[in-house]
Amino acid sequence: MRAFAIAALWLLAISGAAAAADMSRPAPMYKAPVEPPPYMGWSGFYVGVNVGGGIGLGQSDFSIAGVPAFATAHNTLTGAIGGGQIGFNWQTGMTVVGVETDFQGSGLKGSLTAPCLPGLCGIPLSATYSQKVPWFGTVRGRLGVASNGWLIYATGGYAYARLDTDAQAVAGATSASLSIHETRNGWTAGGGIEVAFAPGWSAKLEYLYLDFGRESTTWTLGALPSITDDARFTMNVVRAGVNYRF
Repeated sequence: MRAFAIAALWLLAISGAAAAADMSRPAPMYKAPVEPPPYMGWSGFYVGVNVGGGIGLGQSDFSIAGVPAFATAHNTLTGAIGGGQIGFNWQTGMTVVGVETDFQGSGLKGSLTAPCLPGLCGIPLSATYSQKVPWFGTVRGRLGVASNGWLIYATGGYAYARLDTDAQAVAGATSASLSIHETRNGWTAGGGIEVAFAPGWSAKLEYLYLDFGRESTTWTLGALPSITDDARFTMNVVRAGVNYRF
């Protein structure tokens, strides 16, 4: 019995010392994971710059007065573009609604040679003209979906462009030249993606289709029948840009 009592006292002493040691240790503290600062959203005014390239297509239907078109020619214009934009966004939840206007300098240009008149191909007859777009711009609405600093949007609205045409026609000893500088009006539609990469700063990639409708021009070549050029002009533009939001 004496040995049993000594053993029991010894076990009690050991367990008490262990409990005291556990009580002396501070309880572990729970630390919540550090959350990144929330993105402040897309609302507000912004300005930016962009650069890219474009392809224009001039489709010309040639006809004589009172006669259906006898030929169609396609003039392809290519070149670089660059400019700036300014706009304003409203964000509610994941939906972003905005307006934007931009103005672009353009190097798009191209030329073509028109076909001869039916029944007159034996006559030394040629018609060539070159076209270029020195500038264009748009005024558009934007509608997008935003998430975690990303914005995917559709856009569309009004488009305008300067289209310069220089034409020359020769028929035997007769020649005529024509120079037209006009501002075309039309519409545009497209879409893009924009991502925030620093406070107030974002980068975007955008595509636009621009349609400037049809315009008719008549060439008079002396005693020969007048030729009407019914021309439609469209453009496709891809550009990358950077915006700063206030």
